[in-house]
Amino acid sequence: MYDVCIIGGGASGMACAITAARRGLSCIIVEKEAKLGRKIYASGNGKCNVTNHNYDNRFDAYYNSSCNDYNMFLQKLFKNEHPDKEIIDFLFSIGIVTYDSDSYVYPRSLQASSVMWAFTDMIKNLGIKVLLKTCVDDINHTDEGYIINTDSETISAKNVVLACGGAGYKSLGGSFKGYETAKKLGILCTELRPSLCGLVTKEDLSGISGVRIKAKAVLTEKDYPEKHIGCEEGEIQFTDYGISGIMIFNLSGKVGQMLSEGRKALINIDFLPDLEDSMIIELFKNNNRKPKAILNSIINDKLAGYIIDIISTNINNSCDELSDELINGLIYKLHNFNLEITAVKDFDGAQVTAGGINLDELNPEDMSVINHEGLYAIGEMTDIDGICGGYNLTYAFISGIRAGEGIYDKTKSDKT
Repeated sequence: MYDVCIIGGGASGMACAITAARRGLSCIIVEKEAKLGRKIYASGNGKCNVTNHNYDNRFDAYYNSSCNDYNMFLQKLFKNEHPDKEIIDFLFSIGIVTYDSDSYVYPRSLQASSVMWAFTDMIKNLGIKVLLKTCVDDINHTDEGYIINTDSETISAKNVVLACGGAGYKSLGGSFKGYETAKKLGILCTELRPSLCGLVTKEDLSGISGVRIKAKAVLTEKDYPEKHIGCEEGEIQFTDYGISGIMIFNLSGKVGQMLSEGRKALINIDFLPDLEDSMIIELFKNNNRKPKAILNSIINDKLAGYIIDIISTNINNSCDELSDELINGLIYKLHNFNLEITAVKDFDGAQVTAGGINLDELNPEDMSVINHEGLYAIGEMTDIDGICGGYNLTYAFISGIRAGEGIYDKTKSDKT
């Protein structure tokens, strides 16, 4: 009988196994894919953005959840305001030197593969058994612990850690199976939604598909436009279905939650947040050029033509005729390019899953499932999803470490 069976060999599962094995606990990882950490290989565009230095004591600036008081949950889990430092120390302890780029933290090699090699070598050195290409059929609780039935063998363990990962990126192993397993065990799960993904707009943007531009985006509720729910700055990409880009990904979790609650999501885009209106007016009035020629000196020409056509139609003004009404209309539209969001993209295009095991079911100090002796849940299985920039890997690593630190061997008088 193993001390702990970890179901899932992603970031959280491996961190948990290493931490528990270092305490002398016998561990086995059960992974349905052909190798461990498939999503890690793809993270950070192959460079593996392991964490971020940009933290403060309001963790809800970087994470989302449908559960109440999740900021307090994260404070108890992270223990301090700088979980990034703990991640860097943990990674160094298994042989990974990190590199800082602004606030982003990568392995010094800038290769996700080097991170995985370090993890797999440490797992081997600690004697952690790994079963690959193995699916868990069911888990049953007994007086001694748990019986885990897989499609290849039956495993006995005193403790079980659910580290099955999320439903996003099916091509990299994303699946709903972990959540289904949790529900079978009587664990309450919140609604699952795609996150870190593109947004589908009511407006037809096919005419500017492919355009990328720096902008500021404010998420509001259509019925209460004065209430700002989220704000991001960066590059936005227009697509046939709507909008994409990291700044949009970072808003997608909040958008998905709004839509699931029946609230209408509106994104207000400001293409020129740092340019004074007086300068734009002067640019138009002091140049003997057509409106589009002037406008495409400050924004993408394809987008310039698209906006001019909209304003010209609204005011019944030729797009080649410069007037005060056209100038004022363009200035307003450049600062208030409003888009109504009708849906988030599906799980196949989502980097993470929002929703999962309700945080009220978990003890944040060791990620144990309340009223389920010897059962733990970590990483993307739980109802926490972060924005881009290493925050999701930070949560995965820390939650795995906490479970590995807290797993209790009930055959002994205290924790090993």
